[in-house]
Amino acid sequence: MKKLSLKAKCLCGNISFKTSGYHRDVQNCHCVQCLKTHGHHAAYSKVEEKDLKFLSKKSLKWFKSSKRAKRGFCSNCGASIFFKVIGTNSVCIAAGIFNNPTKLKTSIEIFTKGKSDYYKINSKLPKYARYPKG
Repeated sequence: MKKLSLKAKCLCGNISFKTSGYHRDVQNCHCVQCLKTHGHHAAYSKVEEKDLKFLSKKSLKWFKSSKRAKRGFCSNCGASIFFKVIGTNSVCIAAGIFNNPTKLKTSIEIFTKGKSDYYKINSKLPKYARYPKG
């Protein structure tokens, strides 16, 4: 976890926010939901919701993607921005939405059994078939 202050906005700018506090390094997720949502594997950081401050959320919409999670996106430009496990105090944020420099690093590959066949997983990162315990 890294203590950072970052700014972010979607492609059209209708959703913009600042984050502060501790950010988890990026996890690449290869589950079928992330593949279908992003068109490729997803790369997410995570912060506590109290450390997320919206500057604008005019077109923020949420889609309940499973019994346990929802995904936030821009209904104007289509940017996929958030993944939230319902009932938790944290929110995962698509790493590509942050302005550079982020000072974040990719740390692990998760749900690797779901990956598509057209790309390779980084062989230097730890790999997990599911979400790692602990």
